[in-house]
Amino acid sequence: MKIIILTALLFVTGIASAQNLKGELSNVTRLTNNNAKYENPRWSPDGAYIAFTNYGYNNLYVMGANGENMHRISDAAGVGFMYQWSADSKEILVRDLRYENTFTGKKRSQAAWAVSLNGTKTRLTEDVTRMNPAVWSYSRLGNVNIICHEAKCIDRQRQALPKSLGDKKISLLANNVNAMVDQDGLHIIYPNGQKTKINNAPAFCPAVSPDGKQVVFNEKNNICIINIDGTGKRILARGFNPTWANNNQIIYERSTDNGHEYTSSDLYLINADGTGALALTKTPDMMEMCPSISPDGKKLVFTSYTDGQIYVANIK
Repeated sequence: MKIIILTALLFVTGIASAQNLKGELSNVTRLTNNNAKYENPRWSPDGAYIAFTNYGYNNLYVMGANGENMHRISDAAGVGFMYQWSADSKEILVRDLRYENTFTGKKRSQAAWAVSLNGTKTRLTEDVTRMNPAVWSYSRLGNVNIICHEAKCIDRQRQALPKSLGDKKISLLANNVNAMVDQDGLHIIYPNGQKTKINNAPAFCPAVSPDGKQVVFNEKNNICIINIDGTGKRILARGFNPTWANNNQIIYERSTDNGHEYTSSDLYLINADGTGALALTKTPDMMEMCPSISPDGKKLVFTSYTDGQIYVANIK
């Protein structure tokens, strides 16, 4: 796969160059309008598309950033949990769940796949009974592979970036560290494929800062942050689904429930040092969740638990 230079620039610099946000939302617009309920929207690295899933993480959809051309690219179970866009915005890395009828009962199988925007699937691992989500890994030469804890990866022919780009531009990809989780903790994946554990407690929803220096993640009900060398871990706030707004700020949801269903939820902005928590939404008739900021740092997409639809807003 060729990673286009423009995409590489957006992927690495993207929101890293955005100014600190004041926390002002405007022009809130609903992008979907049907009887289904959605969650976990994520911008593509080039900002052209939004991927999302149904409640329960079944099915995976893609639509344009303006809500047009919505279509399903996978009907697999669990496919919408911790999926990842490729750097060139052409594929999404997913983990699916399948049950097959056998003489001894139902057999559970999982594998990692790359799904294109037209729904074409490419198997990336062999089947295993249980598997944590895999992650993309980009080498210094621009080659793309995947890292998976449990399943054996299947070799897939890839192409490096053209040499004519020069070492300076290729080196942008060298900053692309990634984070993955398993039952034992949080790991950092480096461009050479090296895997280093940086947190021993179970974690989920990790996100590496645009400059590749820190990771924000959930540990139980807490939003935590840690340096990529495993130092400086601290709790920022109670909440879920953290996403980097830029190198200095994080957006997350602060929700409450009664043990059966959500009772309230709003989106918050907080500084990476834990100060300045600011409510982005204060809408009693709407429960905002699952924030994701656009690569240019100007738009925020999220879901409403109230009606299950996806919304976008300008943010500054």
